Amino acid sequence: MYVGSLFSGAGLGDIAAEAIGLSHAWFCECDPFARSILERRWPGVPVFHDVRDIHAQNAKRVDIVIGGFPCQDISCAGAGAGITGKRSGLWSEYARILGELRPQFAVVENVKALLGRGIDRVLGDLAEIGYDAEWDVFPAAAFGAPHLRERVILVAYPGGDRGAARAPILAPGGDLENHGQSDGPAHWNGLRLDGPRAPAAISAYRGPVVCRVDDGGAHWMDRLRCLGNGITPPLMRWVLGRIMAAELDRSRP
Repeated sequence: MYVGSLFSGAGLGDIAAEAIGLSHAWFCECDPFARSILERRWPGVPVFHDVRDIHAQNAKRVDIVIGGFPCQDISCAGAGAGITGKRSGLWSEYARILGELRPQFAVVENVKALLGRGIDRVLGDLAEIGYDAEWDVFPAAAFGAPHLRERVILVAYPGGDRGAARAPILAPGGDLENHGQSDGPAHWNGLRLDGPRAPAAISAYRGPVVCRVDDGGAHWMDRLRCLGNGITPPLMRWVLGRIMAAELDRSRP
C-alpha cells in the first residue's frame, strides 16, 4: 500500500508508516529544516513545498493519506481564529486533495480543541466529497510517552454501502484490537498525568523526556520545534495497523 503525507513535518508519523510496511509516494512540507530531514531519510521520494501545489495531475494516487493539518488557529494556546484561520484554514486544501486523489483512507490528526473549534467543518467537508469518518481522542501517554498530549485522530474512508459495512477502525476491542501489538490504548485506558514527570509518567516511561535537543548541537531549536509539531509515532503506527488489519479482514472470503 502507498501512502501520501501531508503537513509532514520531520516525518514522525511517517516513521510509523514505514515501520509497518507502507511505501511513501510523496511528502508535503513547507519548513526547510523539516524538509531536509525528509529528503535525507527518504531520498528520491518527491517532497512538495506547498499543499496548494498538490493535484491529481502531479501527485501519485495513494491508498492512504496521513497528516495533521496546522493547529495554531485551533489550539487553546493560539489566538482563536479557528479552522478558517490563515494556517488551520489549510484544512480546505487537505479536503480538496482527498476529493481529487480519492484514497481508500485518510488519517487526520489535530489538537483536542478541534472538537469544539472546527470538527463540524471537517465532517461537513468530508461528507461533501463522499467520505464517512470516525474519530476519537488519544493521549500520547496511552502509547508509553511521558506526557499527556491529547490528540484527535480521525479516520476517513469513502462512504456509501462500503463505508456502512465497514467494522469500526478506532473502536476498542474486537478482532482488530492492537493488530498483534502490545502498545494499544486499551492497556492505558483512563491514564491521566499531573505533570511531565509525575509518578504515573515515570512508571510508564523511564527514559529522558526530550532526547537530542539539549546537547548544545546545531539546530537544537529546530529539532525541538519538529518534535513539538510531530505526530506521536506509536499512536500513528497503531492506527495504521488497525487500518491494514481491517482491509485484510475485508479481503478474506
